[in-house]
Amino acid sequence: MMAAVVLSALALLASTGPAAAASSKKPTAPPKPMLAQAGHAAFWNCSAKSTELLVVVNTLTLHPGATLNVSFTVRNGGATSCNYTAPYAGVAPGPTSTALTAGPCGSVGFEIENAQHHNVWPGVQVVNCPGLGFAQLAAGATVSGTGSWNQTEPNSTRRVPAGRYTLTVENKRFSFPLRIERS
Repeated sequence: MMAAVVLSALALLASTGPAAAASSKKPTAPPKPMLAQAGHAAFWNCSAKSTELLVVVNTLTLHPGATLNVSFTVRNGGATSCNYTAPYAGVAPGPTSTALTAGPCGSVGFEIENAQHHNVWPGVQVVNCPGLGFAQLAAGATVSGTGSWNQTEPNSTRRVPAGRYTLTVENKRFSFPLRIERS
């Protein structure tokens, strides 16, 4: 009799074990988008192999009047110096500035695309960049800079429509999902 009870219990466990285990698992949520991304990337003539780039945004959801801020830090992990482009400090020719920017004329480029993959910033526009020159990034050294976007269309004060957008930095090496909220 006892053997029959044990066999019945084992049979019940065998038939419900995997199914019960599978049903008790909670579905995994998609990974939460992050405000910072880091990785190796080319930075002008600094090799992607030895150059680390950290990109940070202040938000992934923009409400009316809010500005998207993009910050970056580049570290030369190589054994030799490399060159990058920076605006001249003052009148060109002269020393290059240590105040770096991200954007169409910046040391790091970024763009914003809508859900249909249409570039909404900087878009197709004529950009008049300041005098640029080469600066040297020593081995083990870092440089940082910032850029911003105020949700406007190129050459306009008109705000882009509400919806989903994608911020891409350094030729699509880093990507951030953005959401523009309605007024």
